[in-house]
Amino acid sequence: MVEPVRLQLSRRKGFDLQALSHATNGLPAVKVSRPGPWGNPFNFRDASYCWAALGYGCKGDPDGRQEASVRAFREWIDPGEGRRVVSVEVDPAIVAGDKRVSLGPRVLVGPAPKHERVRDALRGRNLACWCKPGTPCHADVLLELANRPVCEAVP
Repeated sequence: MVEPVRLQLSRRKGFDLQALSHATNGLPAVKVSRPGPWGNPFNFRDASYCWAALGYGCKGDPDGRQEASVRAFREWIDPGEGRRVVSVEVDPAIVAGDKRVSLGPRVLVGPAPKHERVRDALRGRNLACWCKPGTPCHADVLLELANRPVCEAVP
């Protein structure tokens, strides 16, 4: 069986995602970047999100913020067996009594797509995002979710 992989999107003239995908392993590709239904809603690219990155155990530099955005995505879309996230709010602050000092922009994200929807739309397809190969990317999380073995109930 051919394993789906992550591909990198390009703005280069003549770039053809489907041609690249079929040349890579014969599978079709789905674009999972922002904007779109599969884009990562946690965009910590801006330096003002360094405290959010620290909250996810990552550095506040650009690489750490990218890693944190993927960790936030994983926590949101795959919170663990039998659990479902209704919403996620990232709002780093220092609170002392009734005083509150915000440490960065607030991020509020609604419910994640159900695993069945991810599987139905993305299983057996290569996923394409802008992230560079070898860097953390939410497409890797989607690849993992979409292609997990599915246990069928035995009658």
